[in-house]
Amino acid sequence: MRKLRCSKGIRHFQAYQTSRLREPSNLITRGHVTDVLTLVGQNRQSVCFTGHRYIAASEMPALVSRLDALLELCYRHGYRDFFCGGALGFDMLAAERVLALQNDHAGIRLVLVIPCSDQMNHWPEQDVARYERILYAADDIRVLSPFYYDGCMQVRNRYMVDRSSLCICYMRHHKGGTASTVAYAVKEQVAVLNAAMENVCAAFPKR
Repeated sequence: MRKLRCSKGIRHFQAYQTSRLREPSNLITRGHVTDVLTLVGQNRQSVCFTGHRYIAASEMPALVSRLDALLELCYRHGYRDFFCGGALGFDMLAAERVLALQNDHAGIRLVLVIPCSDQMNHWPEQDVARYERILYAADDIRVLSPFYYDGCMQVRNRYMVDRSSLCICYMRHHKGGTASTVAYAVKEQVAVLNAAMENVCAAFPKR
């Protein structure tokens, strides 16, 4: 496997929690997305991903189609760097769809932000193989810690949000790491699009 490098000076954070997560209508609105995307500067045309580890097989075809459409819109709006955490579930799916986008467009970069170098320990063999394929195909790999510690996933999530102007999530329920990351993104005025919503592409402002 490719030797991974570890970033220094990583701060430890507690995951941001908010009661607004229990009020979805106040958390992610089309107005919020439009306002933030309109104000995005050219120096932050980056997207990050967050989502659940489990995706129902029955939902996968529609989700892949929706995600591909979102990524195409991102490209048309000038987004070129895509930050992905490389975890099981939505993270891996998002990384693979970004790599597919590279087949159609130049200048797309997949940046893997790995919370710890031993992230894949105890994963099923087929998932490790899939993870390694993504690692070899990625344009940049940033490893935030050489080993797992309590809170390293939250540090990884905030690292990606802090470098992005758009967060694409797959959020079916309002608790856990995905919801916490979405709450942090909203707090930091990063636009959020939920790929679990059928009409999510309509949230992009017209150009």
